[in-house]
Amino acid sequence: MDVRQLKYFVAVAEERNISRAAERLHISQPPLTRQIQQLEEYTGAQLFRRTHWGVELTDAGELLLTHARQILAQVALADELTRRAGRGEAGRLDVGVYGSAMLGIVPQILNGFSASRPEVELVLHNAPKGAQIEALHRGRILVAFDRYLPESPGLRIEPVCAEPVLVALNARHPLAAQSEIAIASLRHEAFIGEQDNAVFTATRDLFRQAGFEPRVRQRATDMISATVMVAGGFGTALVPASVRALQLPNVVYRPLAGEVRVLLHCAWRGDEQSPLLLALLHAVRAFQATQHAG
Repeated sequence: MDVRQLKYFVAVAEERNISRAAERLHISQPPLTRQIQQLEEYTGAQLFRRTHWGVELTDAGELLLTHARQILAQVALADELTRRAGRGEAGRLDVGVYGSAMLGIVPQILNGFSASRPEVELVLHNAPKGAQIEALHRGRILVAFDRYLPESPGLRIEPVCAEPVLVALNARHPLAAQSEIAIASLRHEAFIGEQDNAVFTATRDLFRQAGFEPRVRQRATDMISATVMVAGGFGTALVPASVRALQLPNVVYRPLAGEVRVLLHCAWRGDEQSPLLLALLHAVRAFQATQHAG
């Protein structure tokens, strides 16, 4: 039993006439008759009986008709979904993201992607850069977003956008009264974060020009956690502008004097050419175009 035989069977059952069914199927009558006979031989059941006006279904034929219609509908659905997946319009997209990258920029990109591909299931994996790189190599995620993604064989990495660096301060901090924070005024601050994170890397030259290195007194593995610690009064943090979307009690954000920006990157496997990836990269470039236009 194959799909073609079921299609032929349904046509005959609905037309109740071999000749009309053959016309509907755009085939001649003899091959249609042979296919029905082969189907009856395969099932071991008589599916039609002849009448003076054509044919009618037997009880076995009635039962098969119900299931044949369901099978053909499922086959048609599978065919359509497969074709849409092949065009990047359906399927599942696994995206790696970490910390503050989840605020603002990546959601905007994914919203743009979903607007044109609403049937694609988006699955976000929150993981630090090392785990994201491994997940890319193993095929567990299709693309990764992070502030800093190290070079890795077989991966392509490109910048998505650059954001201004802000100073996250506890609202009771004396510097909170200032509209802009000079780097020199941070000389005695107790910072929260990691010395090698993307923001400290982006501001390293400014600190050195001011004659000091930032004093990191509390560790936080991501910008969101650092901002939560600022709210608790544990210190001050340097964060990308998108973290401002995180409105926490007792936290204020002030721009850092000077044109200091931190990059957000995306990475994917260089040998990956799936339609879903290409569609997402198109959404990334569409987002970049809006930033340049602004």
